[in-house]
Amino acid sequence: MSKQTTTSDPRIDLVVLELDVAAGRIVARVLKGQPAPTPRPPGVTQIDGGVWQYPLAQVTVKRGTTLVDTIRDVRTLTDAGRPPAVADTQVPTNPTPGDLVYYKSGSSGAEELHMYAADGGWSIVSAVGKLRTYTPRLNWDNGAYSARGHYQWISSNMMWVTANITNTSGRTWNGTQMSVSLPTKARGGIVQLLTCSLYNNDVGTTPFEGMPNYLIGTAYLNGGSTCQPVLQSYNDLISGGDWWDRFPKKATLIVTGVFEADYYHEGN
Repeated sequence: MSKQTTTSDPRIDLVVLELDVAAGRIVARVLKGQPAPTPRPPGVTQIDGGVWQYPLAQVTVKRGTTLVDTIRDVRTLTDAGRPPAVADTQVPTNPTPGDLVYYKSGSSGAEELHMYAADGGWSIVSAVGKLRTYTPRLNWDNGAYSARGHYQWISSNMMWVTANITNTSGRTWNGTQMSVSLPTKARGGIVQLLTCSLYNNDVGTTPFEGMPNYLIGTAYLNGGSTCQPVLQSYNDLISGGDWWDRFPKKATLIVTGVFEADYYHEGN
């Protein structure tokens, strides 16, 4: 229990769980704050492999009384609601900018995490998600096609993606603007661009269906779960680009790049 204040000012005490790694002991403690017109909670001791104080709650004690004014829950839970693990590592808590470190699994030896030291402390440099597969889809088609894609979260809300779609129908599609599905929704309210190319060289060295071997363009994202390729005009190059509406048989559309997603969800 917090003790009575002896001044006219209130204070904030901090309730912690104190883990002594060396002794293998954990106890609950109340760290007494300093009375002040605008009080602040005391700091905690967090030493890797030593004493680690885990904050539970901030308790504001009214001036001149033993009455608790407010209690604020300050627990930090990660990993699906479980408390973060505390383990003995040899990584300094105050690194020199430019330092590098990596963690590996004690059981398998697999490397699990890279970090580098900047002015503000350690930062993750590896991708935050696994390389995953997905099946891109077209909003319109005129027959069979094969599709495969990869994606990976590279930071919070930022995703790298690549998609390959090949016309396997045996005929050219013509006449409808086509878009390609994304693994997750793009951030709305701002236009983003990915790169895209139409590879039309699988049938020989001669351009097929009256189109060049390669058409290079961009894919527009304006929120939502699709991107819309824009390719250079194949009839009149001076006209610039237009929406993708012609897909030669055996040709492949390739979309790739990094975009800002609507939210981060890596999954399991």
